[in-house]
Amino acid sequence: MCVSGIYSLSNEVINSTESTISTGAVDIELKEYNGNNEPFSDDGKIVMPGEEISLVPRVNNLGIECYLRMSITYTIKNEKYNELDYINGNYSTWEYKDGYYYYGSIFNKNDSIDLFNKLSIPDNLTNKHQGAKVVVHIVVEAIQAKNFDGNWDNVLIKKSIERSYDINDHGESTVIYENNADKYLSLDDHFFDNLGGLLPGDSVSEDVKILNSSKNDIKYYLSVESNDLTDSERKLLENINLIIKTKDGKVLSTNKLLNVKNISLGDYKPGEGENLVLEISLPKELDNEFSKILTKVLWKFSLETLGASEDTPKTGDLKFDLSITVFLLSAIGFLVVLFLERKEKENIENN
Repeated sequence: MCVSGIYSLSNEVINSTESTISTGAVDIELKEYNGNNEPFSDDGKIVMPGEEISLVPRVNNLGIECYLRMSITYTIKNEKYNELDYINGNYSTWEYKDGYYYYGSIFNKNDSIDLFNKLSIPDNLTNKHQGAKVVVHIVVEAIQAKNFDGNWDNVLIKKSIERSYDINDHGESTVIYENNADKYLSLDDHFFDNLGGLLPGDSVSEDVKILNSSKNDIKYYLSVESNDLTDSERKLLENINLIIKTKDGKVLSTNKLLNVKNISLGDYKPGEGENLVLEISLPKELDNEFSKILTKVLWKFSLETLGASEDTPKTGDLKFDLSITVFLLSAIGFLVVLFLERKEKENIENN
């Protein structure tokens, strides 16, 4: 009887939709070439004062759109030389500030930039520089263009995470289960299928329309499930925020995506409804630890019938009938046991 009661109170899943979530990444590489567009291989070459060297440092964008800044140090025998005097190239048109050259435009995905094309050896070198090494130290740093306010002062540059990923992933959604859901709620077409390449500061929202077309009071719920998560996937979902609110902006709940378990979407009487907005967002302060991650989540919408009527929801008919059957059988069995015990007691007293 207890099992029967618990079974009849379980929520009925009316829609399950799986979404792919992936995060983008800032990913650049710096390679050196000579004037013939071949890999630079003049390390160890003996040079003379005034000589020109063909050297082309090239930055390739392997990741998302970003902004660049660069520092250049030109030294000979630990003596620093002004790079503007001895290096010719595009970098001189970048904005110089506090030791960095800033590239003012967005560096697009799959683009390349040649920083300069040649350097010259100062012609005023003396014999004391004989055998000295000429060192050109180039550091190029990048930050995502999206959600960046242009202020590099508080930026902490970190190395890109060494994980394989599909930079062209745009996310996708798949309807796993749908049982007469249009009678109770409706989702936007391709519900949350745009969760690919998310970046810190990103926010994506979808609409959910509650439609209580039954003759019962109904309570709606949402759960988000994920299975077999890696540590990085779990940590990502622990940092993604989910806000559920009405169309007019009233916030119903705020949770981390990993903690969305039977969150109430409200109680609705017959004929009532509501247009809800589900918004997921990544905190702006997330760093490279959360880049290049690909995972999946399952959105499960369910309902609980609060009142019985002749229009019992279709999704609950089978379970309702089964629970009543179990209840009746249990009750009959209970009565039979009482009857037999009473009969046995009477027999004992008669003897």
